[in-house]
Amino acid sequence: MTTIESEIVSSDARLRLRLAGIADEPFLRDLFKSVKGAQLVTGGLPPAMLELVLAQQYHAQVAGYAAQCPEARSLIILRDGAPVGRLLLDRGASRWHVVDLALLPGARNAGVGREIMQAVAAAAREQGAEVLSLAVATANEDAARFYARLGFLDVTDGATASHRKMELALAR
Repeated sequence: MTTIESEIVSSDARLRLRLAGIADEPFLRDLFKSVKGAQLVTGGLPPAMLELVLAQQYHAQVAGYAAQCPEARSLIILRDGAPVGRLLLDRGASRWHVVDLALLPGARNAGVGREIMQAVAAAAREQGAEVLSLAVATANEDAARFYARLGFLDVTDGATASHRKMELALAR
């Protein structure tokens, strides 16, 4: 029996995925803080208030993703055996959906995201999926440019005021 980690394989031997477990909770919280904290720190909140807001937002995100995509799998991205990110992936027969991709600051702009997304697209294609989809916050122009460079196109169906929907056709 194959597992999701064995299906999604990066061409970079230093990168691999494994299913997230309970022991990964502190890492996932810290990862969330590294992504969202940088956005919120500009608001000038006192440190204690910032920690409280980040904790509440983390729990809201976890609950929201579980409600919206109950079958999604949380995968830890490892580089040289150390966790550097998380991929939350919802796989269907014809469509795979990237619910979330987050990387620690030291792993950003280093090819990790590109390698993981290319491996996800290759695995989706191999498993017979026709489309790889995701949503990007409209304010996150860096992420939108990143996905566009990988071949993702904006799709108006499913887009909202806060998020743009992007898809990659997986031609055989």
